[in-house]
Amino acid sequence: MAGSAPLRPDQPTEVATLIAHLGAGGLAVLPTDTVPGLAAEITQPGAADRLAEAKSSTPGRPFSLHLRSEQELRALVPAPPPGMAAWLAHHLPGPWTVVLPRSWVALPREWDWPWETVGIRLPGGDAWRQWGHQLAAPLLMTSINPAGEPPLVGEALQSWCAARPQVALAVDPMQVFPSAASTVVAFDPYPRLLRQEDSAVELALPGRRVLCVCTGNTCRSPLAEALLRRELAAAWGVEEARLHELGWVVRSGGTMGFGGAPASEGSQIVAAEDGLDLSEHRSASLEDRLEEGVDLVLGMTESHLAVLPPGLPGELLDPEGRSIPDPYGAAVEIYRRTREVLQECVEARVRAFSAWPESGQSSVTGSR
Repeated sequence: MAGSAPLRPDQPTEVATLIAHLGAGGLAVLPTDTVPGLAAEITQPGAADRLAEAKSSTPGRPFSLHLRSEQELRALVPAPPPGMAAWLAHHLPGPWTVVLPRSWVALPREWDWPWETVGIRLPGGDAWRQWGHQLAAPLLMTSINPAGEPPLVGEALQSWCAARPQVALAVDPMQVFPSAASTVVAFDPYPRLLRQEDSAVELALPGRRVLCVCTGNTCRSPLAEALLRRELAAAWGVEEARLHELGWVVRSGGTMGFGGAPASEGSQIVAAEDGLDLSEHRSASLEDRLEEGVDLVLGMTESHLAVLPPGLPGELLDPEGRSIPDPYGAAVEIYRRTREVLQECVEARVRAFSAWPESGQSSVTGSR
């Protein structure tokens, strides 16, 4: 097939030929938004082995999974940790390869995935979209190049393809020119840049700088801060002290906090009952906390949001919009009930942070 003219996405019969070829276990050279890739349909047994053999690469080398749509991405990663869905929605489609722990990805059993991580690509650009949405299944793909060398282009790619007539072509090798490969970032769960073709690319983190606000910063907001930090760390499976490495920074402040006051006795008591320690907490004013940089303010009542600077995102901690009354000066039992309400609200917030953005929303939460 390599000796014939490249297949065209605007010709239904040629699309059908490519789909049938891939569905029978064949290989194809397909365009992406970066360099062309050698592709095999993930549903076909031995797809990775055939790619490795054709490329003469090391056995066991992982290849990236190229998806057909954003809907497929959401289905494969249905329950990412807090902030990760928004991060993915911001970067994909685009020239990124995102390597995720296998436990995050809902891989169909019939795919027989051989690796402990899953490298995901959702290319952007017209070249991929013309073919991608017509394919019968996602593709395993790899660049076409000897190990450690740049991807083949032009005559070199044409010669490589000519020597493998069994490989279908959906690109014209002579129209392939040098270009940057995708940026590769791995989450394990902390993000690491594995390949960065463009030095200007900055790795945004999936977390947010969240400020819990009440009035005096001695009762409700210190509890909310401690509870939210604990739930975020648990959701990511990391220590609280390392949340900042994911971009998550949780603080608290008060609209009438003068700074330096300890948490109230009632808050310290009910916190300790739940395994939390507020003994080192000292109150801070809203103004001081805002100077540190904030992405989102979570207030206990509407009055706490009313004093925020224009343009600063602020919401009630309770996603259902209910106010959380101040227990200041009340019995311990009231503080205990406040803690229980805060726990419910925090769990709901973490679920919201974990959800995929609604269609059309793709803002990354960790941009600095």
